Amino acid sequence: MIYSTILLNAKTRRKIASSEYWAGPIPRKIINQYLSQLEELIKKSERLKYKPVLIGEYKFVSRDCGKGILIFVADDDTNDEDTISKINRAATSLRSILDKEKKNYIKENYDQIIARFVQSQFVIALVGNMGVGKTSLLHLLMGKEPPDIHVPTIAVNCEVIKDMKFANYELVIFDFAGREAAGKLWDFSLTDMIFLITDSTLKNIISSKTILSEILEEYPEMPIVVFANKQDTPNSLDPTAISKVMGSSSHAMVAIDLAYRDNLLRVLVQVLSEFFEVDVPDLPVEQLLCIESEV
Repeated sequence: MIYSTILLNAKTRRKIASSEYWAGPIPRKIINQYLSQLEELIKKSERLKYKPVLIGEYKFVSRDCGKGILIFVADDDTNDEDTISKINRAATSLRSILDKEKKNYIKENYDQIIARFVQSQFVIALVGNMGVGKTSLLHLLMGKEPPDIHVPTIAVNCEVIKDMKFANYELVIFDFAGREAAGKLWDFSLTDMIFLITDSTLKNIISSKTILSEILEEYPEMPIVVFANKQDTPNSLDPTAISKVMGSSSHAMVAIDLAYRDNLLRVLVQVLSEFFEVDVPDLPVEQLLCIESEV
């Protein structure tokens, strides 16, 4: 996960612009520690300036871009190869922009300039039997009214949640057709996490437990989050009972009720934070997910 990017003036080392993706800006004191350590490394060998450097819980990597120094700050588990590839491409682009544009232009447009180099995609698959509310959950996640009628999904529906991000990750949702219609076509090779939806009836819960076992047999490391949907219906079991039957904790949900959206977003923040092994700062969920307000 990339926490932040910082563009410094190459001569003065003053900040020109920055972009924050998680828990606010990196303290200047820590940035200065990195710059000092970078200078010491360069004295030993010019080649060492290209290597990632750990300062506490932060991993720094930087590149010269002419009039500026571009710094990426990531968590210590971030893949070095991926981060280096991103910063190399970003530095090449910024070098050209810094030569042509004034500093005010860079300040005003930095987020847009850097975003295409920093963003990655995190793929979540919605699975379950037909009619359990997968598409309704997708609509709830997007803040849309639920469908008026049930139209079964054919194969898979893909949605990119453009107005919501987790750190530098864009959320991509695969809404798979029900297991009865397309279970044999389910392919999670490009999936990072699965949301398994049940309609909270005993019959469906037992069937969903079979789905859970089948997925874990083929993808044993796959994180799976269970949602106990349709908690507003007479025959629904409560999440505690569902968790016991499933052998996995479940989250209460009524996907056709927009009042449940905040709960869904909080679960999303929780499971993504656990996946990336980061602490959740005490900030509103809208800020943690970088949700853009509708104008």
